[in-house]
Amino acid sequence: MKFRKLETRKAKIIFYTIISIIALASCATIIALIMLLRIDYKLVENPTYEINSENTVASLFAEINAGTIEDDSIQLNTTEIGEKNQEITLVSQLGTKDIIIVTYDVKDTIAPEITGESELSFQANDQINILGNFKANDNSQKTVNLSIEGDYDPSRAGEYIINIVAADESNNTSKKEIKLIVTEPPRPVARTTSNGSPYYIEVNRQQNVVIVYSKDQNGNYTNVSKVFVASTGAPGSETPLGTFTVTDRYESLFLVGNVWGHYTLRINGPIFFHSVPYFTKGAPWDNLEYLEYNKLGNGASAGCVRLAAADAKWIYDNITYGTTVKIYDSPNLPAGIVKPSPITIDINSPNRGWDPTDPDPNNPWR
Repeated sequence: MKFRKLETRKAKIIFYTIISIIALASCATIIALIMLLRIDYKLVENPTYEINSENTVASLFAEINAGTIEDDSIQLNTTEIGEKNQEITLVSQLGTKDIIIVTYDVKDTIAPEITGESELSFQANDQINILGNFKANDNSQKTVNLSIEGDYDPSRAGEYIINIVAADESNNTSKKEIKLIVTEPPRPVARTTSNGSPYYIEVNRQQNVVIVYSKDQNGNYTNVSKVFVASTGAPGSETPLGTFTVTDRYESLFLVGNVWGHYTLRINGPIFFHSVPYFTKGAPWDNLEYLEYNKLGNGASAGCVRLAAADAKWIYDNITYGTTVKIYDSPNLPAGIVKPSPITIDINSPNRGWDPTDPDPNNPWR
């Protein structure tokens, strides 16, 4: 009987041992499965990115201890300033997925970069656009406001220190120090003309401006009498450069293109001062090439110097034979001279066939 009791006890021990081993194995398996299902990570605190910077969703995580990002190469949207939300899928080692929403902020903290020369030089009274010499690039790729900080006098020779200031839409600013050198304009040259003419004419071909000078007390042509806006030759038909002498005048003249010029004065050969052309000759002068009229101030002619009717008539009436006409190129007008603003004709107006400046009493514009 004693032997049987020992056998029974031994069997129980073996049984419970097996059960314990199975239980421990099951626990280990469960723990292993839990570990494989676990996704353990730590996010970056208050993630902030510069506008238009390149960053992936992986940059939102400080640590990933268990699991992975399904696609860690996804780019964050940083094209606009403000708070953004990004959906991210995390994957455990067993392939289970968890979707989280991460919030991040986009800001613009970088000031614009100003490019341009550190020194500018121009003559006193020149019409100069200082800010036009500079550009500003900003990482926001949006509008940058340029302004000038500092005092200067564009009419007085001297050296001035100013700052070009660039400000973006987030009020980030940068400055570039600039030296302005304002030089004295050249002294008026002694102009001469033949035949004792009371006037001397210059045509700035590049500016499409006609300047009429009269004599000063010393007999030099330095007094500005008239300034007219004009149309010199179009590209390919440029008005010739040089110094010429007025010889002939015609109240009307047949021109290239089967059109007519009014108040014509010969500068040289086939080159004349005249009105903007008309399709027909003679009174009433109501058949104007109005589209060509709206080109005054720009190169548009076949080589002649076109003027508004009133300006052409003034030259026709007042410029004597032998008067010198100098035609030249310059990006600038002489000090104190401003290019007149041309008149524009409304092409839908019933009066469009008339030059608005024509002194004819029948002119409907008058």
